[in-house]
Amino acid sequence: MPLSKDHCFTSSSKYCFCIAFHLDEHQCHGFPSSQLIHYTLGANPDGEDDKSAPPQKLALAFSTADVVILGWRLGLIAEKLRENELATVQILPKRYAELERSMPFVASIKIRPIEQK
Repeated sequence: MPLSKDHCFTSSSKYCFCIAFHLDEHQCHGFPSSQLIHYTLGANPDGEDDKSAPPQKLALAFSTADVVILGWRLGLIAEKLRENELATVQILPKRYAELERSMPFVASIKIRPIEQK
């Protein structure tokens, strides 16, 4: 699925085997959706003190890594994840944050691999 320059995610109307996280145009990390253990959508604790910080945090726990997405209006991404229709997530430049006020905006994606013991 081609990435859009003004949208932070793509979805599909069919089952998505893998979710790809694009950190920039050269870095992409993909995780099988079957390895998603759980996710949480809530307030970004750092957003309480800094009003310019993204207000929401979407945390995903895969069997091999934890992924943390910060942004605005992330509920639609969580809905696509729940329906197994989320294909890609990407960071967008801040200038796109208010382009469509009803659409999600991803400010950052952090991926932390889980240590193998």
